[in-house]
Amino acid sequence: MSDLTDQNLDRNAPPPRKSSVGQHLRSVFIGGLITMVPLIVTIWVIMLVYHAVTFISYPAATWIVDSKLFQHLLHLPAHSVQYLAPVIAIVLSIAAIYGLGVLGSFVLGRQILNVIDRFIENLPLLKGIYSTTKQVIGVFRRGGGGSGFQRVVLVEFPGPGLWTVAFVTNEVQDSTCGTQYVTLFIPMTPNPTSGFFQMAQADAVRNTDWTVDQGIKIVLSGGLLAPNVLNFGAKSDMAKTSA
Repeated sequence: MSDLTDQNLDRNAPPPRKSSVGQHLRSVFIGGLITMVPLIVTIWVIMLVYHAVTFISYPAATWIVDSKLFQHLLHLPAHSVQYLAPVIAIVLSIAAIYGLGVLGSFVLGRQILNVIDRFIENLPLLKGIYSTTKQVIGVFRRGGGGSGFQRVVLVEFPGPGLWTVAFVTNEVQDSTCGTQYVTLFIPMTPNPTSGFFQMAQADAVRNTDWTVDQGIKIVLSGGLLAPNVLNFGAKSDMAKTSA
């Protein structure tokens, strides 16, 4: 009788799972893809930065490399000299950036840069792009004339109960009723340079103990780098002082 019961139990038991070749290939492929994507994105960003930095200096670097004097001084074969053009382009770009920084550290240099700024800002086609880009960079930089993000807060956006990371850019007051407001930049993930501009009452946002760098990293990672513990619920300092 017990043998019949054991046979019935074995018959009703689910068949053992077999690892197929397709499952193995799929898991290995997904693992390789997860490893490859960060590398591809990193290389892509490096290439973008390289082309953005050297698109002006590369023609000058090519002219230097092709010159007979340069080839004579280095005593290199003609076919190997062409590979030095990217390196020289990067060196020229770094030297130009450093030169602009040195120029801006002197009074006369700042006056020259201001004249160039005013000239570009008066050009019909370029003034909008130049002014907007300059303002955005001034917001993201800290020090050197840029006010930067003041602090990281949480705001209910795009609806009630949905809390979003935002950066306070300014604090204003309604002269008619005395209500305190904060101007907010709500970044998008994973590109924090684009987002939304909102104005909210000071008591509608919640402060965090995150630094601006931590806030940007949290946005870039889609929340993966967010701390496990958050001091949530503290009202804005302006709301406390006005209450």
